[in-house]
Amino acid sequence: MTDVQKQIQKPADTNTLADWSLTIGEIVAPFGLLGECKVRIDTDFPERFSRLKHVCLRDARGNARLMNILGARLHKTQILLKFEGVTTIDTAETLRNHLVQVRARDAVRLPKDEFYIHDLVGCEVVTRSGRALGTITNVLRSGANDVYAIGTGKDEILLPAIKDVVREVDLTRRRIVVTPTPGLLPEEAAEVVENEDTESGSAASADISIEQSEAEKV
Repeated sequence: MTDVQKQIQKPADTNTLADWSLTIGEIVAPFGLLGECKVRIDTDFPERFSRLKHVCLRDARGNARLMNILGARLHKTQILLKFEGVTTIDTAETLRNHLVQVRARDAVRLPKDEFYIHDLVGCEVVTRSGRALGTITNVLRSGANDVYAIGTGKDEILLPAIKDVVREVDLTRRRIVVTPTPGLLPEEAAEVVENEDTESGSAASADISIEQSEAEKV
């Protein structure tokens, strides 16, 4: 093992890399025999990889190390990164499942009313009337619009991230104000289902009654 490889395997002081917290990808496998790493893209701005000179690699235990990037290129739907000191497939393998992170302050500036998921997670969600719904635990990416997941388990609430529902996002106060449409909250959804069941029952009875009357006429 070379001295460079030994340095790669020694994590840096995690506290010195605390600001390197914005995840833009994850190393999923080595690529080729010369130490390139295949990276799954976790950013809406994949072009940023070509401009990077350094990234933080963080493993599942939180151990972090700063790595110099020698090259980046697109491969199908993923990015291939070449790190300084990583010259063999075996060395690249040691980086599998590491998160690829940049400093939070280096995040690409977003247009108005667009937010990073990591900024939304943990925000308190309240209605305009002041009712606390919980905190955002995840943001689900769907075709038409994103969905905010609030709470977990049976108490989880899913709110569509549309203007009619999300009225105010205050990242400074970590607070989001919403106006859920009828049926979005769990207890309201239960009432809607109950009402629908009642209405369906009435309609079925009416249909049966009509059929019986017609039969009697025949």
